[in-house]
Amino acid sequence: MGVKLVIFFIAAIGAVLAYFFSGYGLTGNGKYEFPHDGYFGPGDKKNDSVKILPFKIDIKDTAIQDLKLRLKSSRIGHHQLEDVPDFSYGFNQKYLLKIKDYWLKSYDWRAAEAKLNSFPQFLTEIEGLKIHFLDVPPPSGKYPNVVPLLLVHGWPGNVYEFHKIIDMLTDPAKHSLGFSLAFHVIAPSIPGYGFSEQPHKKGFNHIAAARVFRKLMKNRLKFNHYVAQGGDWGSIIVSTLAKMFPEDLLGVHLNMFPSSTRDPIAIAKNLVYSIWPSLFFKDSRFSTWNYIEYYKFFLRESGYMHIQATKPDTVGVGLNDSPIGLAAYILEKFSTWTHPEYVWHPDGGLTKKYTLDELLTIVSIYWFEGNIVSSQRFYKEIISGGPQAIDKKYISVPTGYAAFMRDLIVPPPFELIRKTANFTHVTYIDEGGHFAALEEPTILAKHVLDFVSGLDFIAHPNHDHDTA
Repeated sequence: MGVKLVIFFIAAIGAVLAYFFSGYGLTGNGKYEFPHDGYFGPGDKKNDSVKILPFKIDIKDTAIQDLKLRLKSSRIGHHQLEDVPDFSYGFNQKYLLKIKDYWLKSYDWRAAEAKLNSFPQFLTEIEGLKIHFLDVPPPSGKYPNVVPLLLVHGWPGNVYEFHKIIDMLTDPAKHSLGFSLAFHVIAPSIPGYGFSEQPHKKGFNHIAAARVFRKLMKNRLKFNHYVAQGGDWGSIIVSTLAKMFPEDLLGVHLNMFPSSTRDPIAIAKNLVYSIWPSLFFKDSRFSTWNYIEYYKFFLRESGYMHIQATKPDTVGVGLNDSPIGLAAYILEKFSTWTHPEYVWHPDGGLTKKYTLDELLTIVSIYWFEGNIVSSQRFYKEIISGGPQAIDKKYISVPTGYAAFMRDLIVPPPFELIRKTANFTHVTYIDEGGHFAALEEPTILAKHVLDFVSGLDFIAHPNHDHDTA
C-alpha cells in the first residue's frame, strides 16, 4: 500500500471519528427514552383499526402485461468492455441480456405468487400504516415446545427470502433437523417493502420499525414473549427491539451483527488489533485480520448506501421506471454480497446459490408494488439521522449470532463484540454470505433452533415464560 493511500485512509477514518464523536457516548446501559408512538399514515393522525384481515397476493394481469412490454422495449444500449468479462464494473451487460430474455420468456410470476400465497398472511393497521405479515404456525400437536418467532428481512430483499426456511422452522422434523422444538413464525414486511404500506411521512427508521413490530406481536397477535431473528436491516430492527423492550424478548438471533463503524472506540480497536491480530484473536480465521483492507472492500461495495442515505428519491425514479434497470441494481447485490469473489464471474455467480426464478421473484415484488424508493428511504432515515443513543446500548437478552464469513459486512472477531450483548450461542460459518435465509436455509435454521433450544425457558419449561 502506497504512502498516499495510507494517508488517505488515516484521514478518512479520522473524519469518521470526528463526525461521529458527538453522537456517541450518550448512553451505555442507562435508561433510554424513546417515543412510544408515531403516525406515518396519510393526512392527520387517525385511530388505527385493530382488525386483522386475511390477505392474498393477486397482481393484476394488466400489471404483468405492462412488465413484459417494458422488458421488450428496454434499452440496454451500452456495450460490455472488451477486457472486462465480469461484474467488476457492475452488472455484466451480456448477462443482463440473458436475464431480460429469461424474465420475458420463461419466468412465471403466477407460480411465485402461488408459493407466497401458500403461507397464511394478513394485514393490520399500526401507526397509520397497513402492515403485511406471514403467520405460519407449526403442525398442530406435533411439537411439545412451540415458540413464537418474529422473522425480519432486510434490503434488497423481502419476505420471499424466507420461502425455504419457514418450513424448516415450523416443522424441523420434516427436514430431519432433529428438534422437539418448533416455531410459530411471524414474518412482517417492513413498511415501504413488499406488501406493507409505504410511510407517508419522514422519520420511519429502525426505532419506529421495532416499535411497530412490537405492537404487532404484543397488541395484535397477543404474544407476550417471543424470540426475534434478523439479518441486514432485520438484525438492526430486532436488536433495537431487544434494547427497547427486553422484557418481551426470550432471545434475539442475528445473522449479521449490527455495524459498529460509527463507534469511534470500535474503530480505534479495529485499527490497533490489525497490527498484530494473532495476539488478540483466538480464532485462526482472524490471524490476518486487517481492518484497512476490510474498509477498502466496504468502500468499494457501499456506493449504493451513500446514494440511498442522501438522495434516495432521485435514483429511485429510474429504478421505478425500468424493470431491467431495477433488476441490474438489485441482482448485482445478490452477486457480491453472497461471495466477494463472484464479482470476477461473467454471470456474477448468481445461480451458484439461487435460481433465476427466486431472484426475479424478489425483483418482481419491488416492481409490482412500486416500492424501491420507499425501501431506499429507510437508509436515509437511519443513516443520515446520525447515530442514536440506543444503538450503543447493551443487548441484555440472550443473544445468538450466526456469523457467515462471506457477508458484505465481514463478521467481526468475537473479542471485538463480546461486551456488546449477552451472547449465549455464537458460531462462525465459513460458507454463506449476506442472504443466509435464502442461500443457506438449513444451516441458519439449525443455528436458530440450537440457540433457542439452549435457552432457560426451554431447559426449564416450568418457568413463567408464557408465549401467548
